[in-house]
Amino acid sequence: MDQNYTYPVILDFSEEEYVDLIFPDFNNMMTSVEKGEDYVAASQEFLALTILDIESDKKDLPERSDSDKIPLTQHQQIFYINIWMPYHRSKVKEVYVKKTLTVPAWLDALAKNNNLNFSAVLVKALKKELNIK
Repeated sequence: MDQNYTYPVILDFSEEEYVDLIFPDFNNMMTSVEKGEDYVAASQEFLALTILDIESDKKDLPERSDSDKIPLTQHQQIFYINIWMPYHRSKVKEVYVKKTLTVPAWLDALAKNNNLNFSAVLVKALKKELNIK
């Protein structure tokens, strides 16, 4: 299993309300997003899940196409998306790591008194700080 993959994605703007994201190296698999949505993030998520499925089936991933050999219509653009798989694998598998934490004694006492779970609070705060839903 590799760490990084880069594949082409075709953006098809022919629909009025949606942008189709087409993955030519994956048998033209497609997903759609509303115009104005983050099509890069949607492409990464779709491609990462597709790669995870292929890896779990122990099949080979397709070779990356050369953009010069991918035909486009007048409403289409092509871009390359890079997927760093350790991040996406950890999102699916939810692997936890142990961290040592230092907090002021008074804050520790208040948290314990209110039955707060430090791990849950830290995860929530890190997700908020990193803009992760």
